[in-house]
Formats: sequence, C-alpha cells, structure tokens
Amino acid sequence: MKHDSSIAWGGVFYRAIVAGICGCIALDLFLWIGTVVPARSSMPHMWQYVASVLVGPTAFTSPSYAALGAATQLAISIGWAGGYAYFAATRPATNRHWLVAGASYGIVVYALMQLILLAGGHFQGPPTPNAFVIAVVAHVVFFGIPVAYVVHRLQAA
Repeated sequence: MKHDSSIAWGGVFYRAIVAGICGCIALDLFLWIGTVVPARSSMPHMWQYVASVLVGPTAFTSPSYAALGAATQLAISIGWAGGYAYFAATRPATNRHWLVAGASYGIVVYALMQLILLAGGHFQGPPTPNAFVIAVVAHVVFFGIPVAYVVHRLQAA
C-alpha cells in the first residue's frame, strides 16, 4: 500500500472524473433502456426523482429540477469513481484485477447507496426479488466494471 504522500493526486482526480462520467453514462443508458422506456417515462423525470432526494417533492413541480438531479447523479458517480481511483492507486492488485475489483465495487456502491437512502428517509426497496437482482447487476455491469476499466486504462497510460 502506498502512503498518501507518494500518491499522484492529479492523476487520481483525473481518473475519478473520467471514470465517473463514463460510469454515470453507462448506468443512465441502462436505466433508460431497462426502466424508463418500458415504463413510458422520461430521463428528466428520473433525474427529478434524484433531485427530490435533495429538495423533497418540490422537485416534481418543475422539469427544471431535472438538471439538478442530473448534476447530482454525475457528482455522486464521480465521487464513487474517486473512491475506486484512490483504492486502485494505493493497492496495485486492484488495478491488475480490475474486472473482479470493479464487479465487487459495483456491489459495494449499490449497498452503500441503499444505506444512504435509508438513512435519509428516501429508501424504496425493490418491489420484487428480480428487481433487486437487476439493480445489483446494473451497478456491477454498468457502473463498477466500467469505472474499473477506465481507471485501469488511464492508470496504465
């Protein structure tokens, strides 16, 4: 494990931003195809839900809150990617085994996000066991693995 003084923080921040953007886009594409389209809803409505966690039900009163939700989701994705980028920078085995590490990180992100929502009073459990499995797989395949891959590729460069 590297000490904080030997970490190239600029590289960690850069990898966090790029990987967070990629992870956010990948997860949103999955959500759009897998949940928004089948429900005949819209991405702005989904982002309004994200904003409602911050500002309450007021977020559903105006489509302009969708921008707040999208920005929030992006910031959260970059934050989670930052955690992974730091971990990969301080534990080289993480980057060597990025696929397993990314899959594991996706599970961690899903679980911790549910705990954060629970603590904030916004938790809505999956309506069915299948929905739970889909949510976990989505965080593994469309967030954890893409973030790990991007960090791996950028750290190797």
